[in-house]
Amino acid sequence: MVELKIAEVILRERRKLKLTQEELANALMVSPQAVSNWERGGYPDITLLPRIANYFKITVDELIGNDEASHQADVEFFMSKFNHSLPAEQLVLAKEYYQKYPSDFAICDCLAMAILRNKECWQRDYPLLKEVCEKIISYCTWEYTRQNALECMSIVCPDDEWEKWQYKSEQFYSSCQNERIEERFWKRGKQAEYQKQNTANVLLNLMHFLGREYMRYYEKDNGMLFEKPQKTATLMKYRMRILECISDDGDIPEAWSGCYADLCLKAAGAMIGAGEIDDGFIYLEKAFTLYDTWLQIPEGKKMETGSPTLFENAKISKTEKNCVVHIFFEDGTSVWTPYLWLFWQIKGDIFNAMTKWPWFDNVREDERYAKLLAKAKEMAEAK
Repeated sequence: MVELKIAEVILRERRKLKLTQEELANALMVSPQAVSNWERGGYPDITLLPRIANYFKITVDELIGNDEASHQADVEFFMSKFNHSLPAEQLVLAKEYYQKYPSDFAICDCLAMAILRNKECWQRDYPLLKEVCEKIISYCTWEYTRQNALECMSIVCPDDEWEKWQYKSEQFYSSCQNERIEERFWKRGKQAEYQKQNTANVLLNLMHFLGREYMRYYEKDNGMLFEKPQKTATLMKYRMRILECISDDGDIPEAWSGCYADLCLKAAGAMIGAGEIDDGFIYLEKAFTLYDTWLQIPEGKKMETGSPTLFENAKISKTEKNCVVHIFFEDGTSVWTPYLWLFWQIKGDIFNAMTKWPWFDNVREDERYAKLLAKAKEMAEAK
């Protein structure tokens, strides 16, 4: 029965590729008579099974006709043994099962991770790792497995291929990319580079949290309508509290003073929009003072980010003329940050908010609003 299945599979796969028996024989480095014998019910030498299966891009089980239940049972046995083995044993086991099931992505994933865990084998096994990971990226639909493959390649690949793998993920986030860089430095024993990237990532992840979109709006009758002002107000105040905790003395670090002012302004508008009028005006008046502090900081200044213990004395540049922001380290090196808008508050922000945000419709006739609007206009027009 097994021999019959092998004959059927070889004949079917050869015809699928539109090959003659002689062409298949040449590809497999056997005689045409051998291929003819297999297709008539003969049984290939067992050492040839992985080569034949790999050529057809199927598993050995599929080649010899093993049913899915047997395949699954064997893979489950492998996974159990793999998870209870030491790294060196995992690598040997994964290689063995990859030969049996070259199209099983669970096996491919385990093999990639086993190579990653055996640093002394990186150079020797890199071609195999690349083969496995390229197969996963090209054909696997499991996103977790795809991300594992990208992580393995971004750590193990040589320097001249690093950038290629850094940008290969469809689900690209700067934070994910920079965490892969950090992990590469750590796994390669580059402690100084790792420490700087780790510090940068702490800052970048904080920026990602602070900079996520929080004022969704839609247009109705050519006007802006913001959704759920209560949620927005709560989130803004929560973000402000985060910034109040990252310095040793409780003051807002200079680098975050513009962001803090912007959060305060957003909280004020959302609170007024939610009907918390008096508290909203308190936050709005506070926003003027905060904006004034931020606007006095000169462009391009390298600003303190917070606790030296937490941020290793890293500094952030205020928006420069070319509209970029960098994180600077004590040795003079820097990391670019994509979160420009966190450090780009301008003198017209408050006036723009008070005249355009529909949240302020609740207080257009309020004397406090008229007084602060005049102050906001003066700030916006100041030279």
